[in-house]
Amino acid sequence: MRGFLKKLFGRSSPQQLGLEVRPRAARRALAEEDEDDFSWFFPPNTLVDSEPWDKYWSDHISHGLADFIHLFCHDGNLVDTMRANGLKTVLCVGNGVSQEPRALAWAGFDVMALDLSPVAMKVASESEPPDEFLAKLVGGSSGGLNGELKFVVGDLRDPACCPGPYDVVIERLTLQLFPDEDRPAALQAVANRLASPGIFFSQSHDGGWKPPKPRIHRNEAWFRVNGWPIYPIDGALTTRIAWLLTTTG
Repeated sequence: MRGFLKKLFGRSSPQQLGLEVRPRAARRALAEEDEDDFSWFFPPNTLVDSEPWDKYWSDHISHGLADFIHLFCHDGNLVDTMRANGLKTVLCVGNGVSQEPRALAWAGFDVMALDLSPVAMKVASESEPPDEFLAKLVGGSSGGLNGELKFVVGDLRDPACCPGPYDVVIERLTLQLFPDEDRPAALQAVANRLASPGIFFSQSHDGGWKPPKPRIHRNEAWFRVNGWPIYPIDGALTTRIAWLLTTTG
């Protein structure tokens, strides 16, 4: 656990950020007492109330699992595409405690991070991960370029919150949490913040996938119905495209 926390927080300790990390003995006792209760591990069933999300992130940090949010964050190809097309501004939606916005700013982009949870935004904004960690998130791209970086607490469905437009919007495992009847409106709310040309990067996790079934990206159908070109495309960007990542496991 110590290695995960060091990468996430850098020189700032969890305690300095106002967060509790249980000692190993306390974690072991808690597991023995309630070994079947993993409710803290799963996202809350609300996308309106920030308090359950504050608890979610605090619990993940106290259990030493917060850094797993970076498991599939490998933005090297995205950074190369952005630079090749002169894209400069980024909005990270539903960011949580991720240091992806900081890594992209380190790579020279102007980045806004948006999340419903004040705790997540406090942790993300006050963490100081080392440059080596940031470099891994952006595929080893040149860094230290000091793009603008801001963290905002708000609801992604509020059009007045971080209105943009942005050259790139990134969401990871957030929009898939919306109920089927609410997801199109949430997707449209995020899409309304995207400039043209621009990239809507969307990661969806298909946790129940097993071969030989096809992997399902929860948002792909919406993009296709609305006529979005899907990455990869030939040549320079001339319009808005969807860049879809489907993960499993």
